[in-house]
Amino acid sequence: MPFAKNDLKLLAFGFAVAVFSSFGQTYFIGVYREPISVAFGLSNSDFGLYYMMVTIGSAVGLNQFGHLIDHMPLRRYAAWLVMLLALACLFMGLAGPVFLLFGAMVLVRLLGQGMMVHAAMTTMSRYFDRNRGRAVAIAGLGMPVGQAVFPPLAVFLMTLMTWQSSWLVFSGICLAVALPLVLYLLRHHEKHHADWLTATTAAGQTDGAVGGKVWRRRDVVRDYRFYLMLPALIVTPFWITAVFFFAAEIADSKGWTMQAFTGFYWLYALGAGVTPLLGGALVDHFGGRRLLPWYPPVMALGLYVGLISTGSAGIGLFLALMGLVLGAAGPVNNAMWAEIYGTRYLGEIKALATSLLVLSTALAPYLIGLFLDSGVAFETLLVAGIIHSLVSSLLVLPVAKGR
Repeated sequence: MPFAKNDLKLLAFGFAVAVFSSFGQTYFIGVYREPISVAFGLSNSDFGLYYMMVTIGSAVGLNQFGHLIDHMPLRRYAAWLVMLLALACLFMGLAGPVFLLFGAMVLVRLLGQGMMVHAAMTTMSRYFDRNRGRAVAIAGLGMPVGQAVFPPLAVFLMTLMTWQSSWLVFSGICLAVALPLVLYLLRHHEKHHADWLTATTAAGQTDGAVGGKVWRRRDVVRDYRFYLMLPALIVTPFWITAVFFFAAEIADSKGWTMQAFTGFYWLYALGAGVTPLLGGALVDHFGGRRLLPWYPPVMALGLYVGLISTGSAGIGLFLALMGLVLGAAGPVNNAMWAEIYGTRYLGEIKALATSLLVLSTALAPYLIGLFLDSGVAFETLLVAGIIHSLVSSLLVLPVAKGR
């Protein structure tokens, strides 16, 4: 079913917010790990520990504030997010002592990876019913686009200026580009919101719930299906975080410079751009829940390619497969929450789920860094990722079958 004309600006909003979430994503912060570590004398495990605490802080913040999207007008909510993200980028550029730097990083992670992505995906899942999968997929395309643009731009800027100064540039981009764009795209959103309220009421779902039950966060944590799904849900953020956070180690092991390695990020973006629309169409046809077991094996395949590859073709395929699994997981996961638990309190439910996914991205740098500093080869860790992927696919089968 084609999107209505009035839906296009809302779709563009989801896409744009996902693009600008890049400033808080690990694939972006990862390119700053080496200069920050050199500046402050941090080892892999040192930086990983700090980063874990930073990301745990952002996960806690998301769980506390994610529900605001259920209660605030979306235009005001999104404008505040962009302005606060610009302020966080400014703090990153101005921070001197290490504790101030990582304090600023908490804000960047919370507002970028956490709240911006949460806003994009909750909006798509809430306001699109029949085309929910496609809407989530279109919004999700913003992240690979951001990844193709901003990390190479950051590396380029650091050849012209200090790494701190480059953050000031990105703060300016938030205010000069992202803020006016968000305000324009949501200019008439109040009518869209009113239409959604009318539609859910007319369908006999006054609270936006499915199956006649109103699901709140407290209900979800008592649902056994939630825990069967978690291993599959975290497989993508955990291992993709590990790959991009330790990009320098991977590049070095393959005989690449960081600039050359990040130059291949466009293949990751291409992979992530190919699958969401197909995945969204499949979600709209089969439902996200039934597709849950299918993307973890793709992650296993991608990690296996990364394990055995050394040449440029293999690295390109490795990054492309990482993008493919990200693109496939996005529509499936985001649509699944609305299918199982409804849309009325989707903000608080997805805030819980997203905070746990963010927590997995906190653990990845610390745990992987700890193993690397202990002498464990990165190849051995990739084998662990393959096993995790395959086991999680089996665990989620009962949920996919509706049990």
